[in-house]
Amino acid sequence: MLRSLLFLLISTGTAIAGQDPANGPADDAAAPDVVVERLETALIENMKAGDEMTFEARFETLRPLLAEIMAVDRMGRYVFGRDWASFEQSQRETFKEVFLDLSAATYAAQFKAFGGESFEPVAVQEQGEDRVVVKRRLTTGSGRQIAFDYLMTRDDSRWQIVTIITDGVSDLAIKRTQYRRILESEDFDAVIAHIRESIESQRND
Repeated sequence: MLRSLLFLLISTGTAIAGQDPANGPADDAAAPDVVVERLETALIENMKAGDEMTFEARFETLRPLLAEIMAVDRMGRYVFGRDWASFEQSQRETFKEVFLDLSAATYAAQFKAFGGESFEPVAVQEQGEDRVVVKRRLTTGSGRQIAFDYLMTRDDSRWQIVTIITDGVSDLAIKRTQYRRILESEDFDAVIAHIRESIESQRND
């Protein structure tokens, strides 16, 4: 289940002075680990709500948060490479919107029941002035531990998630292979159709 995430992924967060992981950062300069904790906290809260929250309610809770903390433009450039620059602006915007929908739908479908899960920090590794890896660990209710590495970049003093590597597997890299294959064999519209089908699959899961 978790291995399929972008991003995807995700607790209780340690608050930093002037910031509340559940309600958002006090300003755009929130530390990268605080940004990650906001996502983790939202997921845990949705899981604890259980059947009291529908899929749509979980989706609506997560979608605006993901739009804020995910570097979707960078994701598009990574997924499509040189083709990204050749897309019309409307195509790029369409991809970003449906990809955010897919991310929210995936989290809403997969994080819906609480079984004692918790997240804890491992390390924050700087890889340059505007690039870090936030390393976290999920412990499931059964005691299994899963590593999450959040690759993050900063634009205009704002840290955002570019990709999440789960136990060494990057969901974005998998999607890159899938989407580029569809683009090469068909066209951009086919990629969007594929993503929308994936969203419906999550909704009906």
